[in-house]
Order: sequence, then structure tokens, then C-alpha cells
Amino acid sequence: MEQRLTSPPRRGRTDLWLLLGLALGIALLAVLTWRKWGNPEGDAGAELTTADLVADGALPYRDVRYYYGPVGLYSLALGFKLFGTSFTTAFAFGFLQLLAIVGVYYTLARVWLRPVFAAAATAVVIAIGFSGTPFNFVLPHTNSATFGTLFILLQLLALAHRRLVLAGAATSVVLLTRPEFAACGAIALAAYLVGHWRDAGGRAALRAIPALLIPALVPATLVLGWFAYKAGAARLFTENLWPVDFIRSAGFRSQQNWAPFTVDSFATTAGRVVIYAALLAGLVGSALAWARARGAGRVLALWPMAAAVLGLAAVDAALRLTGILGEARVTVEQESQNLLIGMSWLPALGLAAAVWMVLRLTRGRSAPLSGRWSIDLALVAVAAALGFRAYDAFTAEGSYAPYYAAPLVLLAGILHQRIADRWRPARMLSAAALGAVALALTAYALVGLYSDAGTTVRTARGSYVAHSPAAPAIQRTVDLLTDRTRPDEPILAMPADGGIYFMVDRPPALYELTVLPGLLDSRDDERRAASRLERLGVRYVVVGAQDFSPYGFRQIGRDYGRVLMSHVRDRYRRIETIGDFSNLAVGSYPSSAFEVYAQRPVRLASAGRSPGSADAVAAKSVP
Repeated sequence: MEQRLTSPPRRGRTDLWLLLGLALGIALLAVLTWRKWGNPEGDAGAELTTADLVADGALPYRDVRYYYGPVGLYSLALGFKLFGTSFTTAFAFGFLQLLAIVGVYYTLARVWLRPVFAAAATAVVIAIGFSGTPFNFVLPHTNSATFGTLFILLQLLALAHRRLVLAGAATSVVLLTRPEFAACGAIALAAYLVGHWRDAGGRAALRAIPALLIPALVPATLVLGWFAYKAGAARLFTENLWPVDFIRSAGFRSQQNWAPFTVDSFATTAGRVVIYAALLAGLVGSALAWARARGAGRVLALWPMAAAVLGLAAVDAALRLTGILGEARVTVEQESQNLLIGMSWLPALGLAAAVWMVLRLTRGRSAPLSGRWSIDLALVAVAAALGFRAYDAFTAEGSYAPYYAAPLVLLAGILHQRIADRWRPARMLSAAALGAVALALTAYALVGLYSDAGTTVRTARGSYVAHSPAAPAIQRTVDLLTDRTRPDEPILAMPADGGIYFMVDRPPALYELTVLPGLLDSRDDERRAASRLERLGVRYVVVGAQDFSPYGFRQIGRDYGRVLMSHVRDRYRRIETIGDFSNLAVGSYPSSAFEVYAQRPVRLASAGRSPGSADAVAAKSVP
């Protein structure tokens, strides 16, 4: 059954009631997760630090290293400039983004979906947005990701309503976020033009090109050109936006398991599809049998769902006994137990939809989703590309999937609505099943992830609720640095603790806010960093307990960063070990232990400074 749209869907009371329900859901989640969002000690904190520096006049890419486009960063910096630099401002800014994403998403979903299914799909997006990980919508690890999500949705919405100039303008913003979103923005325009050619002919497609490309390319080119002029083209593009040395030495390795193209990854993908499809088929079958049955026979009508569950259990038992695909089986089992299967199967849906669309297009068939090839192709192309980016790690924790999920959830909504239209007795259960996905994702976040955050950390920039195992060490480190350093005195926090600068309101000593494997790519880079510490007279260095095994390394000073750590140990003395260094934090978890180093006493004469100089004051040893 094809849904043909000749005009925008009319909004009514049903939409208003459903939007009110979604708003109440957001409010409830906000209360239940209050100030527990993100990881302010790690990547999210580095984003806050960078925005703070920009608000004070620093230029990203030149004065501070920054790996993403400027649009999200400058928006947050403007918020700091207008309302003050604090966690409160950052959280308020994040909620505005969340509300914008949800509002645009519901409006976009209504292009294809009736109100109940649009609301159910939006509820899934809200649940993913409150993921309980650093990859969320309120305090994201980078605002370039949430801005990328928002403006990809705005781009699709403008294309759906044939507002080509607005679609081009939204694409321009997308180009200033993250590389994967920039690629998807370009893919969306290309798919739209192919579909428009199929709908209206070649001349119409050619006439659409200037309306799309001029507002897309001109603003983005001017913005990036200005930064290239200020910071240098090589520094902008090959050190920051696409850090070649880092990607070559460690960065690619940290993400290659997201889409590894291995037998196990294909098996897990197939397993996710089998589980979700079997449960959905069992639900539909039971609904049909229930509608035909009468009286006590309705109990027996539940056999399709029972058969689906028993069949899945039998397959799982067979795999356990034979040992076939053991790693893939364990992965899919864990996702099912954690109620994440409704999210982790989405990339397979996106790829299947893309194949189906290509087959219909090449065979001269009509557009299957809305009756317009232009917008159908754009949606499916974006969804498939974002799903393909992390097809084997499409969960809240394993990858950046929360930022990629929205277009794929819309495809899931379309699938569930098609099932409701095809099998009318299952129409309510089909929408409820999509709502159940939202509830499952919410339950896992609240019970399995947010429950670990229960200790308040108080800082110079306000308070937040931290990961409880890490909170005591973070609080002691923040208090120590606040007490022993002066305002505007630079410090060094490494390797992945860029939020410390924001929390204590002290500037970073290095161009790099984090010292991940590969960022200081050579011994010369490390020596230059050490020389900068000397030149600035940095008195305090903090080293967090982090395990970088996903990058192919273990620990700073052990198998990478040895030159810089040797300098720290030679010129500084360890004055405090906070927490247990045998318990290294892995991945996106915050450091739960820190070593604090203080500069050793030095002779001013040997340092070549006069006793009254500013550098001499900064170089004095700890009292």
C-alpha cells in the first residue's frame, strides 16, 4: 500500500494532545535524570572548555585544537557570553537543542506518518536523546553532533515541502558540523535530485540545482575560508577538522569495530533482524488470531507470539550447544537483555530499505513511501548512510549512534504503520510495539546507566551529578586545583580530562585539550608541548587514570606519550594520588583516579628570568 501525499498533512487536536504528551514525557525524564547528563569531566567538558575560551576571544583551530565544525561551538559560546559561563547555561542550551530536535522530528514524521505513529517514533527519539551516556542531546560530547542531527532533519523537512533554498541553507549548516553529517547532507541533496529527475524530468532537476547548491556551498565556504585565513588552511583541515596524523596512528582504530565487515558483524546484524522481525511477526499473528477467535479460544490465539519466543529460544540454544558464532550470539543476547534490540537492528532496516528503493527505481516503479521519489530517496539515503556508519555498534553506549538514529527511527515508524494498514486487527498493537521500543530504551537508560550517577560534584561553574565511582576523585582534584592555583593561571589536565579546565575555571596550558594517543604524533610534538609548559611556568599537572585499549594503546607514559610524561616526572613532583590507579577508566567513562603533580623548585637565574617578571612569578614553586 502506497501513501501518496499531494499536500502537507493537516494538524489537528490529535497532534496537539500527542505533542503535549511528549512534552510531559520530556519533563518527566528531565526530573528523573536531573543534572546527570553527559560526562563533563571528559569530552563534553572539553567542549565546554573550548566554548568558554571562544567566549573569551580565543579562535578555535588556531588558539585551541578543535576537531569539529564551528557552528555548534559558537552557538554555545554565544550562550556563555549572554548568560554566563556555567553548567546551568550549558544544560539550558542542551534542552533547547533537544526541544528543537523533537519538534522538527515530529513535524518531519508527519509527512509520512499519522499522528499516533509519528508520536511513537518521536518517543523513541526522545528516549535515545536521554541515552544516559556521553552521546546524548542535553550535554553531548560535542554540540556539532546535535547540530548535525537537527539540521539534517531540517534539510529533509525543507526538501519534503519543496523549500529548496531553505534546504540548501540547512545543508550549509550541516557542512559546518561533523564530517559524517556533511557527507550525509551531500548525499541527501544528490538523492533528492535523482528522485526529482524521476518525478519531474531532467530539466526540472537541473533547475533545482542552483537553488540547492548556492545557499549550501556559499555560506559554508565563506566560513571555512575565514577560519583557513586566520588559522592556516593546513592547520584547519589536516590538524583539526580531519586530523590526519591522529586518524592514521590511532583514531581510525578506535572506531573500526563499528563497521568491521567481518563474518561476526554480519551474523550479529542478521541476528538482530531475526529477533525483531520474529517478535513483530508474532505480535501481528497473535493480533490476527485474537480477532478471529471467540471466548476461551482467544487464549490459544496467542500461539504466534509464543511460537516466536520459543523459536528464538531454540535457535539460541542450538548456537550455544554447537558453539557457532559464539561472539555474535553473546553480543545479540546482551543487546536483547539490555532492551536495546529495538535500536541496534535499525541499520539493517536502513540498508534493506535502500536496496528496496533502488530496485523499485531501476524497474520504473512508483515511489513506495510518499509517492514522491525525491523525498523518499533523500530520507532512505540519509538513513542508510547514518546506519552504515556504525551498523555493528548501533547502541547508546557502543558508538555515536544516538546522533545517527533519528532518520532510521522514522523508517521504523513507516514500517509499523504499513503493518497496521495491511493487517487492520494489528493496527493498535503495531503502534504500541513502537512505543514499547521507546519504553525499553528509557528503562535501560534509567535503570542501567543513570543509576550509576548519584554523587554531586560542586565546581566553580556550578554542580552536576557524576558517575558515583568517579565523583570523589573528581571532587578532590577540583578542590585541590581551585585552592592552589590563581585565576587565569594555566594548568595541564591529561590525557582525556578536558573538562577539568572548565570546572576549576583555569585556562589550558596546551593547544590540545586532550592528549589522546596520536594527537601528539611525534617526539618533537611532545617536546614542543613540554617546552610550552616551561615557557608558561605551569605549576600543576593532573594525570587521569585512563585506559586507551580501543586506540591500540594502554596508558599515557607507558606505551605512548612517554616523552611528555618523562618531562612531567622530571620537572614536577607528585604531591597527591587520588583514587586507585589500578582501576583505569575505559572508553567514555570519567577518570576515577588522578595523580597531581606540582612544579619542583627552580632557580630563577637558571631559568633566565628576572625576579620581578610575570614569567618568574608563574614559575615559582609551590608554597
